[in-house]
Amino acid sequence: MRSAIKTGSLLLAVVMLFSAIFAAGCSFSPEWSYKTSEKQLPIGVYIYALRAAYGEAETKAKELEDYDSTKDSWLDMEIEIRDGEKGVARDLIKKEAEENCLKYLAVENELKNLSATPDSAQLDSSREKSKNYWEVGPYAQYGQISPMKNELEKYGVSYDSFAYATANYSVNYSTLFAALYAEGGTQAVSDSELTKFVEDNYVDYSYFSVPLYKSDSTDTTTGQASSTALSDDEKKKITDELTGYVNSINDGKAYADVVEEYMKANNVTENPSKDNVEHKDDFSAGDEVKAAYDKLAVGKASLVTVGQDTTATLYVVYKKDIKADSAKQVADNRASVLSKMKTDDFDAYIKQLVEKLEYEKSPAVDKYDPKMFFVAVQPTTAADAGSSDSDSSAAESSNSESSAAESSNSESSAESKAE
Repeated sequence: MRSAIKTGSLLLAVVMLFSAIFAAGCSFSPEWSYKTSEKQLPIGVYIYALRAAYGEAETKAKELEDYDSTKDSWLDMEIEIRDGEKGVARDLIKKEAEENCLKYLAVENELKNLSATPDSAQLDSSREKSKNYWEVGPYAQYGQISPMKNELEKYGVSYDSFAYATANYSVNYSTLFAALYAEGGTQAVSDSELTKFVEDNYVDYSYFSVPLYKSDSTDTTTGQASSTALSDDEKKKITDELTGYVNSINDGKAYADVVEEYMKANNVTENPSKDNVEHKDDFSAGDEVKAAYDKLAVGKASLVTVGQDTTATLYVVYKKDIKADSAKQVADNRASVLSKMKTDDFDAYIKQLVEKLEYEKSPAVDKYDPKMFFVAVQPTTAADAGSSDSDSSAAESSNSESSAAESSNSESSAESKAE
């Protein structure tokens, strides 16, 4: 049975999440961290998990009013992490690191119980990617060479520990998912169940937009484009035109015909309409459009204004019948639909595996404190302004990449490939 999660994207997300530059150090150690009767995790796996949890907690701590980047005092402050869990940052970091290590063990143990074996070719491919991240870094394709070994080895993380926590776990995770929910799995989901899930949880809509502003020239110094709001008369003309199209649709005219009419009337050569079939929680056209969509009956349209002044845009939104496309959605995107349907159940399943897991914790684990990863941000002076601006930009870029990676990781876990 082949894997049910796109391990390539999952691996990249896992690696990117922890690819910020690390500065503190510790000596390499061959000690173990957690073990079962059949598997023993090197201490490096725990250190890696600890650094991961540290990064997530630090992101939350930065939202606190009294967060001070020059001090590690935030580690003793109360923060709230995902699922609303609250506690002292230091304690939550240790708890999450332990939970992740136990997940590694529990998933691998369950694969053996189910006699489910990861595909060797898939595992080789995943480890090859992790080796590349280790040697040149996850951002090499963008010209940024930052080997992860340079930053992780000084904490006591070897390549084998790194690969186990990223490449191996991503493949094990997807293999177990498939063993449960893919065709032939112990809890296999049928096409009819998936179709019903789509009809209950997905949206099907089309829209096109027209700006109520005009773009001006781009500032060559800042690279920022400026815009000017249209006059009231120009706005009214566009609004009246689009209102007419919406009325035509609601009177029974086909949406596609209305789009064509708009294109001819305005000399538009490229079809501006966007067609989306997506989970309702992933509504991509924005909150205002979603609110309008929710109020529409199937086959009807409405006109929505998004933004104001120099960002104001009119949207013609058309609600389609999701039931008409549900079977096709399952046929074309079975993997992602399956994951959307079962990821929460799967996470709960893994949590139960962890709770039942019989394991031993090494005393060595308690020697590692999250403080080891703290690097104080040095206060700047007027004389340092030039260089500090550059450092600040670099830090903000790193933080943005970390946040993007968290989103990506979440999305990757929700993209399955059942075969």
